[in-house]
Amino acid sequence: MKKRLAGLKGIHVAPFNGSSFETPIPITGAKSVSAELEYSEVKFYADDVNDFADYQFSGGSGELVLSGLKLEEYQTLFGSAYEKGIATVNSTDVTPQLALLFERKKLGTQERMLYVLYNVKFAPPTIEANTLEGDISEETITLSFTVSEMANGDVYRIADTEKNKEVADGWYNKVYTGVTPTRTLKATKKVA
Repeated sequence: MKKRLAGLKGIHVAPFNGSSFETPIPITGAKSVSAELEYSEVKFYADDVNDFADYQFSGGSGELVLSGLKLEEYQTLFGSAYEKGIATVNSTDVTPQLALLFERKKLGTQERMLYVLYNVKFAPPTIEANTLEGDISEETITLSFTVSEMANGDVYRIADTEKNKEVADGWYNKVYTGVTPTRTLKATKKVA
């Protein structure tokens, strides 16, 4: 399996309606995406020794950088009103819970790695404008987002198109929620 990845394309978001995800909607102009997941260390002590140590998921945050936003996307991403070419951001807007989907290319192959973050909420972008001075430089929009877990504990999935063509073929048609794999721990025998 090739491990080196490059590129970013296929950004989609899919609204969560309380029980399932709706059809993914493309968001064009992706420049970069990053998400940092946070885990809190948990330690318990008994008899003057650490008898339990673990890390618990405690949320996350990230940024999606785009070449621009269509006004219709304000409604999709931020829950803002949109009508007849006018987007209105209101203090009472309710930011929708979304799945964020995208893909990266596996270098040296035609295969891809497909990503879905399940519980993402975006904040509207900062408003910025610059005067033109000689050469025109690219201006991008950075969207901050939060990452939370779903009710079943899922945070994200990554799929390898080389290993699972069926999932890959429908990736942008329906959010893949799959079956959470069973996690088993093998017991180790203590040597007396």
